[in-house]
Amino acid sequence: MPIPSASRVGEVPRQLVRERVHLTIREAILSGVLAPGERLDEAALRGWLGVSATPIRQALHALVIEGLVESAPQSHTIVAMPRADRVVENLQTLGVMIVGVSALTVPVLTEADRMLLAELAGRTADRLAESDAIAAAVVSGEYFQRLVERCPNRVLIGIIERFGVPLGHHAFSARDGLGAAVEELEPAYRGLQAAMSANDAAGIDHATRRAFLLTGVDHSSPGGDPS
Repeated sequence: MPIPSASRVGEVPRQLVRERVHLTIREAILSGVLAPGERLDEAALRGWLGVSATPIRQALHALVIEGLVESAPQSHTIVAMPRADRVVENLQTLGVMIVGVSALTVPVLTEADRMLLAELAGRTADRLAESDAIAAAVVSGEYFQRLVERCPNRVLIGIIERFGVPLGHHAFSARDGLGAAVEELEPAYRGLQAAMSANDAAGIDHATRRAFLLTGVDHSSPGGDPS
């Protein structure tokens, strides 16, 4: 297992060690420092993070719950492998959360907020039109991060941060599994741009659902129509 750069985990107050270890390993997975399929050796993690086995095990257990780590008793603990056959399900599950965030947040957005979000949605559509999936993911991630930051419901924010981020990570990592469904994304973000600019709450809701494949489209062929 490759060891990332040195950490200050061992220097934080005792009651924060478990949380900091969890966040440090989590960020290493999300950033790609720890790659999918990478075996997570407990001894190597202890040496890297400078902590005892207990917070390491607690952190790995939390990451298993979040879906970022896979563990088989008496066998192995590895960074979870994104699955192409689940990419649509991951995207839709994240979408259910984001639709809720949008419904609560849109009414409290300022005009400046809406204009910025409209710009980000438009830039996402532009990158999709250029078939630049990586750039589109970066810009769309900024859009939804800003939306979440303005959400007035702290409980929902916590759920998104805990489970939404791993879902998005898996969906992006296995994006080739979207198949024909990817054709929905550019018009969805164009619609989101227009609706956000016009302060059209119903339009924003519909476009957000479309961006996460929640509008009842038949994705078995490129010509699928909304139901």
